[in-house]
Amino acid sequence: MWRSMLFLLVIVMMASACQADPAPTDGEVAPLPDPAADYEDNPYTWGFADRDGELVIRNSFDEVRAFSDGLALVRKDGRWHYINKSGQYAIDKSFRAAWSFTDGRARAQANDGNFGYINTQGKWIITPDYEELKEFIDQRAAFRQGHQYGYLNTDGEVIIEPQFTKAGPFANGQAVVQKDGNYGIIDQQGGVVIDCQYERLKPFEEGLARARKEGRYGYLSPKGKWIIPARFRQAGDFNEGLAAVAEEDRWGLINKKGEWLVAPQYEQLFYAGENRWIAANATRYQLLDQEGNELLQKPLDEIHPFSQGLAAYRDLELWGYLRPDGSILTSPHYYLAWAFTDGLARIATDQGLSYIDTSGFLLFSPKPYYLEVRDYSEGLAPVQVYE
Repeated sequence: MWRSMLFLLVIVMMASACQADPAPTDGEVAPLPDPAADYEDNPYTWGFADRDGELVIRNSFDEVRAFSDGLALVRKDGRWHYINKSGQYAIDKSFRAAWSFTDGRARAQANDGNFGYINTQGKWIITPDYEELKEFIDQRAAFRQGHQYGYLNTDGEVIIEPQFTKAGPFANGQAVVQKDGNYGIIDQQGGVVIDCQYERLKPFEEGLARARKEGRYGYLSPKGKWIIPARFRQAGDFNEGLAAVAEEDRWGLINKKGEWLVAPQYEQLFYAGENRWIAANATRYQLLDQEGNELLQKPLDEIHPFSQGLAAYRDLELWGYLRPDGSILTSPHYYLAWAFTDGLARIATDQGLSYIDTSGFLLFSPKPYYLEVRDYSEGLAPVQVYE
């Protein structure tokens, strides 16, 4: 039964894609469609389960998001609402689109299509005056006015006037922006940290910023000087003093002097967390330590990055979990396996969906009528019910 439900899950996910809006005729501005027209009908509704796996908020919603700040987003008949942990509507208005609360505020889309921010009572604390408005990170949120982006502070004041064609999120007081087709870095007041002169540019990681110039990648100092010249076809960020880079079609690891620690020899190479790297040739995956030593006795068919000290892996058609030393926590016997969050990971068995803890123990017996489950947040997990 469960195998047929897995196939059904794929069909449901495909059916949940948004429909395209109708195109306006010449000289005419198309009105926003009715919100319900943005979504396909979904016969399988969502609710919330507690840590015993019991449905404590009835499955009566077309779509849901996890709880945050005591409230969860739910979609009903094309409109987004916020509910409390009793399953009751907590805000007496609904929205065309909305996001989860963080620090008592959430983005939302008004009926005219513009975006602003609301508080947990549903009051607009940043009026919906923006065609596009992004998440607050590091006390700044990018907004779009016409074709250009600027930044607001948490009081809704314009701190950096619209002047960029792209605007990334702030982190550690800096953000990557695009101007005149090239990328640079600014500070929280809009001051230039790195001039907009690079084809690609990523935020500083461990004191170096990955940049592309004339089709090749290298690494910049905080003063904008090349520490490692742009000589790589592809490159990743530094993690624990090492970065994965590719010369032509093979990847290896370099240190902050640009010296090879692991010579280019892999088709894929990326950081896995826990001072480990995932390397692959063809369809065979290995786990490397910081010295480039292969830790697995035999390669695997797939390895995902570590989360909370464990990594999901696939051997043939089944999934299990690895420790950072390459030892096995659980043998491959799950149909699907997800990353750990708050000490729990979702798994699919031949009996249905459930969760395991970081010791590999089941949280509750699988529920065959749960078509899909998501991660727990604030003690409750979104679940889609098969009826």
